[in-house]
Amino acid sequence: MIRAALAIVVVAALADFPANASDAPSPLAGNRSLAAGFRVRSVSGESLDLARLRARGPVLLDFWATWCGPCVASLPELEALHRRFGPRGLTLVGVSVDGPRNFAKVRPFAARAGLTYPIVLDEDGGLQQSYRVLAVPTSILVAPDGSIARIQQGYRPGELAAMEKAIEALLPAAASGDTASAEPR
Repeated sequence: MIRAALAIVVVAALADFPANASDAPSPLAGNRSLAAGFRVRSVSGESLDLARLRARGPVLLDFWATWCGPCVASLPELEALHRRFGPRGLTLVGVSVDGPRNFAKVRPFAARAGLTYPIVLDEDGGLQQSYRVLAVPTSILVAPDGSIARIQQGYRPGELAAMEKAIEALLPAAASGDTASAEPR
């Protein structure tokens, strides 16, 4: 019953999305709001603190759920971003918004999907509320200075290219011998 109600809310929210979901308005977009700080524990037990993560470089928060088709479809592209830009300072954190019935399924799901970046459970909805996430998937790029650099709602294959450009702009220039940044797309 809860899952059906949540599905209705997600469908209603998606009905108002523009044709290009990456250009969807967000209450945080455009004003370079500061990201809400947090301290959470990943499903593997790792402690994550936004301030510490930002000290290393930009942080990409991806709000998703195991039952969300577009979320699941985006995971390979997100993993590729993590592998490509992680060595240069990007931290990607998957924020599962799965309900209590699915909490136990998230870690094995992430392992089967081959995700190597940290996954956290937003058990009380606090992160969704802090970041004003109304639908999944939603990706929020936090700059090292703590400002919200980009928000992308929804997913279509290839749409993460704009997020990739935003990430690249926040990272130090790649060394001339760095072949990871020169990979063909």
